[in-house]
Amino acid sequence: MEQDSSSFAAHNSRRASIPICRHYAAPITARRASRLTPCIDTNEHLQIPFHGFSSASATTATTTTTTTTMKTRPSRATRWLKHGSARLLVACCVLSCLLIPTFSSSTGGIVSAQPNPYDPEKSRLRGHFLHITDIHPDEHYITGGSISSSCHRNTTDDDDEEDRLTMMRPGRRDGGYGGIYGASYSICDSPFTLANATFDWIDKNLIGTIDFVIWTGDNARHDSDNEYPRTQKEIEDLNREIANRFLETFAPDKDDPYQQRIPIVPSIGNNDVYPHNIMQAGPNRILQHFSEIWAEFIPESQFHTFQHGGYFHVEVVPGKISILSLNTLYFFNQNAAVDGCVDEDEPGTDQMDWLMVELESLRRRGMTAYLTGHVPPARKSYSPSCYVRYTDIALRYQDVIVGHLYGHANIDHFFILSQATLLEDEGRRGRDRIAEFDSDSDEISIGQGNGQIALTSGRKARSWDDESDHEYDPFTKLGLSSYLIELWEQYADIPKRAKMTDYAIVNVSPSVVPTYNPTLRVYTYQLAIEKSAAKRSLSLSPPLPLDIEAEGYDDEEDEEYESFADEYEVDEQGKNKKKKKKDKKKKPKKPKKPKRPANPPAAPPITFGFPLNYTQYWVNLTQANAEAKKPEYTVEYRSREDWGLQNLSVPEWLGLAKKIVHSEKVKAKYTALMVVLTGTENDHY
Repeated sequence: MEQDSSSFAAHNSRRASIPICRHYAAPITARRASRLTPCIDTNEHLQIPFHGFSSASATTATTTTTTTTMKTRPSRATRWLKHGSARLLVACCVLSCLLIPTFSSSTGGIVSAQPNPYDPEKSRLRGHFLHITDIHPDEHYITGGSISSSCHRNTTDDDDEEDRLTMMRPGRRDGGYGGIYGASYSICDSPFTLANATFDWIDKNLIGTIDFVIWTGDNARHDSDNEYPRTQKEIEDLNREIANRFLETFAPDKDDPYQQRIPIVPSIGNNDVYPHNIMQAGPNRILQHFSEIWAEFIPESQFHTFQHGGYFHVEVVPGKISILSLNTLYFFNQNAAVDGCVDEDEPGTDQMDWLMVELESLRRRGMTAYLTGHVPPARKSYSPSCYVRYTDIALRYQDVIVGHLYGHANIDHFFILSQATLLEDEGRRGRDRIAEFDSDSDEISIGQGNGQIALTSGRKARSWDDESDHEYDPFTKLGLSSYLIELWEQYADIPKRAKMTDYAIVNVSPSVVPTYNPTLRVYTYQLAIEKSAAKRSLSLSPPLPLDIEAEGYDDEEDEEYESFADEYEVDEQGKNKKKKKKDKKKKPKKPKKPKRPANPPAAPPITFGFPLNYTQYWVNLTQANAEAKKPEYTVEYRSREDWGLQNLSVPEWLGLAKKIVHSEKVKAKYTALMVVLTGTENDHY
């Protein structure tokens, strides 16, 4: 908003007395300095109602304060306040107003000025939270629509061959029709009947049992039908519709004036923007739109940060657990508008800086954190520099981070971030994309191994709508089988005596959209612990690993030695005679490369907020369509009972990974659940 010269001058005159809030720790450049926010005490501008006063009295009190501050001639009101009874009355009213909690229209209840710290005796926490992802509602879906038309038209497969866009997505492309509640294992998106049934089931079965919600994006349909191309307005409307459904489903109890809405932490998906996958550095129109429809979900203190970059954090349990919602589009290698996490002016770099500052703050406060977002931090999904830096942060702050929760891929699995990544990608640090120039043309192809994506005039000119720009980038052209080969290799590379501090686990939840079958996931986390248990936690922490340098091992010798010829001389008789030592300065040692700090011990499972287990729910969509009955989510499996995971710590996941690669029976079970019991784990697409 434009400011006139007088207001701008007034603002500048106050800058010397206003501290500056930095939302990240990084060198101050001209661009970054413009993003710093003044920390103005909001109490200065708080309009406190004077209960018990008439409007005239309130006006008098205000006038009095102003006149005394300006040291003008005392007014009648000021002389009146000299009377002891009047002064006492004013003081009592002001004190009562400060003690009365303020009403919050955003939560629909009464809240205090500061979040209350966790009190186990007064807490209503249940120790569970919901992870929901990839709803993908489609307003063009029709019951009986052919799968080849994305369930948009009642036509044959051959009729829709020309209208169908080439997309690397799992699921059938032909040979069937959409049911009332969707088409499992297909390229069709979710009908609103499925989306509504999902929220109805949550309202009926989860309300009152969970403490917060992690919602990792993709709330608009895919752009898979040329006859119905997506528009920016449609995408915005779908995102607003789903946001409103969350607000309605998790509305506070009207009969309890003190109840607040449980925290809901959303993230932006790659299909929540137009064109899909593309987001430029903020502030921009997309972030402005989300800041409006997500106003109820983003804390007021985080609004500036969100409008700047689309990321924010929420203390879902004040003083105990924080959820950091990341804008993974700035890390995504399919986003042609940005360029990784190296250059200072890149939004990905800004976000990583912010993330480190927030985690450092949480460490000082003794809190735990979950990192959430849409696109998971896989090597083939993130730009190399962002992938390496995310891995570094995940290991550096594993005493704070207790979970990495993502969506996007639609398949149920976990993968591993390891210390070895920091050495393997050493040569690529500082270079985000490696371009191969064709000597016979001006085209450049990105050497990422996930499609030949052409640029015509430099790194920023990549086509946004190239049909080879695969959305499901980890799968490439060979489908799920090629992704599994890499996953099995990752599991098999775990050494027999693995150092636990060298690893972090990323959990990817399957989707609501029936790419396979609809799913939801409910986690159980650690609540208050006994003091004696806190003392025992020291013995559970693994030993610190050896220091490993950020840029590789240092092969320089620790000390320099003089050679034999330098130390001895030959006399006239041919005998060795020791030289007299000369007073000479020793050559200074070469400075060693800075070492990467050792990874801290991971937070033990008895830490407050630590994920203990989860229950995976699913809908048998074939049965629901056949019975024409509203779908009910039922238990698909439980992490503890079905996988034997005592908790969701790194050692437990690594143990499961070893079982998967060494037992064909366990692997078969794992892949069957990976595709949500559709029986399509061996299919190619």
